[in-house]
Amino acid sequence: MNFRISIATALTMLGTVIATPALADYQLCNRTSYVLDGAIAFQEGEDWKSRGWVRLAPGECGVALAGAIAGGDYYVFARSIEVHQGRTQYFSGNERFCTADGSFEIEGRDQCAVRGYDANEFLPVRTEPGDDWVTTFSEASDHTAEQAQIAGAQRLLQDNGFKLARIDGIAARNTIRAVEAYQRSIGVAASGQIDALLIERLIESAGEEQAKSGLDLCNKTAHLIWSAIGYRTIEGDMSSGWVRIEPGQCRKAIKGKLTEREYFVYAEMADDREAPARSGDDRSVWSGEMRFCTKPTRFEIRGRERCTARGFDERGFMRIDTGGDPKWQLVFE
Repeated sequence: MNFRISIATALTMLGTVIATPALADYQLCNRTSYVLDGAIAFQEGEDWKSRGWVRLAPGECGVALAGAIAGGDYYVFARSIEVHQGRTQYFSGNERFCTADGSFEIEGRDQCAVRGYDANEFLPVRTEPGDDWVTTFSEASDHTAEQAQIAGAQRLLQDNGFKLARIDGIAARNTIRAVEAYQRSIGVAASGQIDALLIERLIESAGEEQAKSGLDLCNKTAHLIWSAIGYRTIEGDMSSGWVRIEPGQCRKAIKGKLTEREYFVYAEMADDREAPARSGDDRSVWSGEMRFCTKPTRFEIRGRERCTARGFDERGFMRIDTGGDPKWQLVFE
């Protein structure tokens, strides 16, 4: 799927995005059919900082950085939230900054993994001095704010198991009927109205649906663990990572009902948030004989042949047999 990030001053955009007067802020706006988490990075004096997350419902905007815009280079990044079925969608560039789960503000952009953070590639944005700036995340369909909200409701209805032929941002009769059916299923009046409250309820329900399926990785060690997944698709073998798993936590590595019997996992333990603790500890690495491609930052790589020739690393993944179950949990301990 193709995505676009469009840049505009808030004086141009805010009249159609929100009804309240413009504030002196850097805002991120969502014109996609996905619920997004957005982040921003910038230089303050000699120091680099990254900050997030800003939750962006389809059709809505959020403040990423309060205050007047000094002008110069900023960096933005967004990803779809985990309640959506299918692969996570990224809106990114090639400038690496650190991120973390939950709300964060991180100083410095180097050695993210060593410091216990994720690393993601942000898109550079050249701004001009002024009170306001808006970056808009868009899909190829180029939705308006209203159309994005409708498309978001359509996608979330699909995430909740309601069948819709397309996600087009048009509130046709089949979409309204699906909304009414969903409202009846949660015990509220079947108004068919698509608004922020409906989106909020659909997100909550989709999260509950995701909890019933997929591949969960659970960390029962005292150390941070980084993991990667290998799997087969109709288009061929794929590998993706990294999944950051805090001690005592579980993370969903594959969303939706598992469709294959076999999956492949590689994981490394980090000792006190530093480099992987391989030396003298045979349980610091979980690996196997099936070779897949990886790279140091977030990745999704098609094919597992000629990893080095294609500029990737290569690691041995261990085989997981799910027995054909739609949900599976792997525990590192």
